[in-house]
Amino acid sequence: MANLRGSARVTAISALVLSAMLLGAPLAPMRAQAAASPPVATEYSDEDFVTLYPGVYTEREAALVRAYLEANRALRERGPIDIKALIEGRLPKNTPGIGPVVRASEDWVRYNNAKYDPESRLRHDAAYARQLGYKDIVAFVSFAAHDDTFMVPYPTAARDRLLVSHLNHSLTSHRPIHPGDTLYLVMDDRRMRDLTPPGGAKMRSVAIESDGSIYNQRGEKVSSVTFRVVESVRILKDPSRAPKNPGFFDIWEAPDWLRRPAHVYTDADWTRIRNIWAQERMRGAEPLYWDDVTIGEQPAATLDGPVLASVIPVPPWGMGAGGSRTLKREIMDPASRAKLQRGEKDGIYRALDPAVNAPPVPKQSGAATGQGGDGAIVTSDIHKDGEKRSPLVNYVGRDHAIRHLTNWIGDRGWIETINWSIMDPRAHWVNGKAVPRNPNALTFLHRVPFMRDRFVNTHALTQDVMIVRSYVTDKYSRDGRFLADIVWWIETIEGDIVEEGDATVRLPTRAEGADAVTKAVVAGN
Repeated sequence: MANLRGSARVTAISALVLSAMLLGAPLAPMRAQAAASPPVATEYSDEDFVTLYPGVYTEREAALVRAYLEANRALRERGPIDIKALIEGRLPKNTPGIGPVVRASEDWVRYNNAKYDPESRLRHDAAYARQLGYKDIVAFVSFAAHDDTFMVPYPTAARDRLLVSHLNHSLTSHRPIHPGDTLYLVMDDRRMRDLTPPGGAKMRSVAIESDGSIYNQRGEKVSSVTFRVVESVRILKDPSRAPKNPGFFDIWEAPDWLRRPAHVYTDADWTRIRNIWAQERMRGAEPLYWDDVTIGEQPAATLDGPVLASVIPVPPWGMGAGGSRTLKREIMDPASRAKLQRGEKDGIYRALDPAVNAPPVPKQSGAATGQGGDGAIVTSDIHKDGEKRSPLVNYVGRDHAIRHLTNWIGDRGWIETINWSIMDPRAHWVNGKAVPRNPNALTFLHRVPFMRDRFVNTHALTQDVMIVRSYVTDKYSRDGRFLADIVWWIETIEGDIVEEGDATVRLPTRAEGADAVTKAVVAGN
């Protein structure tokens, strides 16, 4: 999506203001305007809005919602996609649910691998990956899981204000993604449930759940995805009061996430950070056998950040583009650390060369084609906001969690499913916004004995560190697979929780041998 399409882009960004974005405008001009000065939002009170009831649509909504539900029905009735016909270009152009085609070029795979897991041989050394049974380096399982491709928002013309809560997503990985793969994104199903209170409310809240599949050039299913979100919309009683050319803040409602002050990193903080890094354990080629996993086990914490700049959502990349990398290697080496510049106001270390802090984004090189966006990325503008304090996109934490999980299971295990969640409704409640719970959302922390009363209470922001912790909750066998479930969560340096999730990992057994999972995953078993 080179251009924002209504609130679909807004949904993917979640509470990501990233500055003042004007809906419907191209990415570069929007971000340029944001860097200058944010627009002032139009002021309204509750009395300015229509009272809405579940399943009862206003004149403005009725036809739009009918069309939305009809599109969902058509997607469902399409049935399984004929993937061979899709790859060969034989599907009718009006086939519902056909998304963009992602070219997994080597530069894009290596770019994301280097930013999130720079020390992994599996992600950087092709000869090593082949020794383990893969045909090349292995991309992150999240590489093409682009949320905006699969999520379609409540009709944008049917609302004057929008509040997004409880992004709650799932990804199951069936096969590895390698450089050179061509990936086809296909929508499979979409459901909407009205959560508006029976007695009516000034906001209509709907839970939207979208399912999709990703296939490679051989027609093999690489991933299955489910994206869940709650959208709460308001409609003005007097349409003439709506801005003629609404800016981002004219339609957007969210808690004031930025009221949480930036942390100033002291020498004691850096001692703590370095201690966490020193205790990280990358298993690598050493197998973690399922036999040896213990319920209640707590893998070594990992830490990333401080995050200087957020990833920017750009279609159809499931990992976005831009953003900063962690300077772990530079900071852990005293000689390299001495060459960094430490901020007087925030205590954060930075490299003098900006390209070290935020690696340059690869060129497109025909990265994506097809419906759902042309894949245009304005690389010259990607870092224009610099280090302005802003919320982080939901999948920054997910990808840090993937590094954490990979450290634990090693290169002979496989992340079969990963789920992640931000903006728990309780985070909205404690920050002054009333939103409903999503009955379809997955929950995680209650399964950890010492975390049962904890929840995601705020939004991750730039200048935060992302401390990933986890707890093994179960181990079992299913369909010949030996699996373990692990709950993970992300804390700031102060202990606030900004993201939570879980994962199901597949591990070899001593009876099968160390290479069993790699062989099975490559074969699609």
